[in-house]
Amino acid sequence: MLQITRQTEYAIRGLQELARRESDTPVQLKSIAGACEVSEAFLAKIFQMLAQSGIVKSHRGVKGGFSLGRPASEITLREVVEVCEGGIVLNHCLRSLDPCQNHADCNVSKVWRDAQDALTGALERTHLSDVM
Repeated sequence: MLQITRQTEYAIRGLQELARRESDTPVQLKSIAGACEVSEAFLAKIFQMLAQSGIVKSHRGVKGGFSLGRPASEITLREVVEVCEGGIVLNHCLRSLDPCQNHADCNVSKVWRDAQDALTGALERTHLSDVM
């Protein structure tokens, strides 16, 4: 079964919650996790990755928390999926590192490429603001 992980699902839910707040004021992780009904510890790991990529900003201190790194209209679902999943590759023959040795002679690899392009294109065209 090809499936996006819970990590990506929770990342999108957390980002939606931040976008709903429509404020530059940091939101505490506990509040985001509660609103999304997800584990605070798991969401903390996810938001650390999102902060490293600039999708969210981390604010330290008593009034710290998280805010969107950019407007919701500038954050694509492709970015979120790639951060959380480590990239998008439907089949090992499409990997840039260590691709399949039969790639040049394989009649199915074009199908995999077309499917991957369709998926990444749909995610690239969809912004966080579109799923609010």
